[in-house]
Amino acid sequence: MKVSLLGASGGIGQPMALLMKMNPLISHLALYDIVHTPGVAADVSHCSTPAQVSGHLGPEQLKDALEGSQVAVIPAGVPRKPGYQALSTLFRFRLVY
Repeated sequence: MKVSLLGASGGIGQPMALLMKMNPLISHLALYDIVHTPGVAADVSHCSTPAQVSGHLGPEQLKDALEGSQVAVIPAGVPRKPGYQALSTLFRFRLVY
């Protein structure tokens, strides 16, 4: 099963990528982010499991990261700022694909 992880270079995405690489149900793990993804993909690929890892960087590679995926996980987000109200901004961000 191919799984795409969007936001793979962040503080949540990196450990999540490592855990997903260890999952025996995943045969291909596609990592995507706007920065540092090739390095994260290289680090995660050193884990000795059958799952293949591919790194995708920037908006032009988003389609490649998602193509053929059965599951997409999105731990990406925006850092909180003082006065942040979760409910007021819950639907302000949306993924357009």
